Amino acid sequence: MKKLFLVVVALLLISCATLRDREKIRDGLLTMDLRQAAFLEEWGKPDRTYVTSGQDIVTAGWSGASGGFFKGKEAFEVWVYERKKTELVFNRKKTLTGWKTNATVQELSAPAR
Repeated sequence: MKKLFLVVVALLLISCATLRDREKIRDGLLTMDLRQAAFLEEWGKPDRTYVTSGQDIVTAGWSGASGGFFKGKEAFEVWVYERKKTELVFNRKKTLTGWKTNATVQELSAPAR
């Protein structure tokens, strides 16, 4: 019973985070760590996509009982939305890590056609 409760709570938290991401996108506010799936739900599929790599990086982290280390070039997925005049850059976690746009907040918040 305890495990079921924890699963339900985790699903609710994920659902709330996704709704919050979609609301920001709907309002035309681009911020770091917005989920890729939220853009698909709000703006639809991108007009073009491509992959690019960044500079050599070194990262290390600790999570619970294990650690991780990465050295090399990280790949980034770029989504191009012509109608929004926007390019979005996503990391391997599928979260927004950068963007380039000539659109205003009002243009970004306009409903997708």
